[in-house]
Amino acid sequence: MTHYDYIVIGAGSAGCVVANRLTEGNDTTVLLLEAGSPDIKPEIHIPGECLSLLGSEVDWGYFSEPEPYLNDRKIFCPRGKVLGGSSSINIMIYIRGNPHDYDHWQELGNSGWSYQDVLPYFKKSEHQQRGASKFHGLMGS
Repeated sequence: MTHYDYIVIGAGSAGCVVANRLTEGNDTTVLLLEAGSPDIKPEIHIPGECLSLLGSEVDWGYFSEPEPYLNDRKIFCPRGKVLGGSSSINIMIYIRGNPHDYDHWQELGNSGWSYQDVLPYFKKSEHQQRGASKFHGLMGS
């Protein structure tokens, strides 16, 4: 029987980063599990084709519960079922939350969640093509 130090479920952006970070510079073993297929569909790598991925075999096809303020309509919530997760079907868009929201979470008693506290983690996950700055990282730093 194979032994792993960690099991990471979901090979989306976060799962892949977590698995990679857990194995940096040591003999830690990680099993990374993904329900979807490899990201070999050509449309995944062509931003203009992203709409063709919605509702396909690389999308879980989730909907919200009926939304009372939207006349009980259900909202389509695309979620990637593929290596790379939702990042593979989202037109290569990356959006951070509003800094004020993070600061508010800190004010509510969630220490470590201010924008300044989470900013280094955002920067560590980035490779900003325009180069490093006060707000963006380069090569994970």
